[in-house]
Amino acid sequence: MSLSNESDRRKLNKSTLLWGLLGLVIIGIAGINLWAMFDKRPASMPKTGGDANQPLPARLPDFALTNQQGQPLRLADLGGKIWVADFIFTHCPTICPTMTLEMARLQSDFVAEPVYFVSFSVDAERDTPEVLARYAAQYGADERRWHFLTGEKERIYQLAKDGFSLAAGHNGSELLHSTRFVLVTPDGKIHGRYDSRSKPALLRLRRDINTLLSD
Repeated sequence: MSLSNESDRRKLNKSTLLWGLLGLVIIGIAGINLWAMFDKRPASMPKTGGDANQPLPARLPDFALTNQQGQPLRLADLGGKIWVADFIFTHCPTICPTMTLEMARLQSDFVAEPVYFVSFSVDAERDTPEVLARYAAQYGADERRWHFLTGEKERIYQLAKDGFSLAAGHNGSELLHSTRFVLVTPDGKIHGRYDSRSKPALLRLRRDINTLLSD
């Protein structure tokens, strides 16, 4: 093989590699943008909840769901408490493990304070109390302060939409939900929403919790 042919082949290999890497970057960016569109998408999207940019509702509606201990939990049971909520599902392969890890860090940061945590499952069929209990144990959840809730899925989707103004639902067999944490005041009002993927947002969440604790 001539030196010219060898040089051409090396250039071709480098070019193929560069185009392959560029393709992966484009696919990654497209996936992130698609998720961001859903996370802020209005209620017109089939089978989903509301828009995270909607005005904060005056007060959360009541709900009656079941926690990881198989015990009922209502909004009234959280009355007088500061709590942080999110929407997840246990077999989620993407953002849910990161969200739950961040929630576990919050639990650790406020271990000596009366702050509570509620994770609503958007997959009622698979996330039974037993499954939620195992999932909670993996993240060191204090069952007295961190509730993993399951129940009829349409009610949870409706709660996400009308109560928290967050997206939650399904698109075919794909389960989708917001990545935001929601801080709830002792009188059942939403204090704010915070992107669990954003370090500045999580810092703001911690500051706001401390503000509520000091009130």
